[in-house]
Amino acid sequence: MIRSIIVTLFFFFGPALLMLLLRNIFLFWQFRRGLNRQDPDIIDITPNKHQKTPPSRFFLASAITVGLIFAWLAWSQMHSLPPHEGLQYIPAHINQEGKLVDGHYSPHP
Repeated sequence: MIRSIIVTLFFFFGPALLMLLLRNIFLFWQFRRGLNRQDPDIIDITPNKHQKTPPSRFFLASAITVGLIFAWLAWSQMHSLPPHEGLQYIPAHINQEGKLVDGHYSPHP
C-alpha cells in the first residue's frame, strides 16, 4: 500500500519536475543568447519585478496532465500484475551439480 502511494506520487511529480527543469534550461538558454546578441555598454542590475513571469497556463495544464497520465500508468501497471496463485517461489540456490539456479516460481507439488 505504502509502496503503491510512493510510486504513484513519484510518477505524478517526476514529469512535472522534469518539465519545470526543461523550462528553466530553455529560459536560461534564451537569456544567454539574448546577452550575446545585444552586448550592452551599460549593465543595469536594478531589480525589475516585471521581468519575473510566472509559468503559462498551458505549461501548468500540460505538466499536470502529463503527471496524471504517468501516475495512472504506474498505478495500473502495479495492479495489473497477475498474482502467483498456485505457485511456490523457490529462491536462488546451488543444485547438486554445483550450478547456480536462479529463483523462480513453480507449481505446488
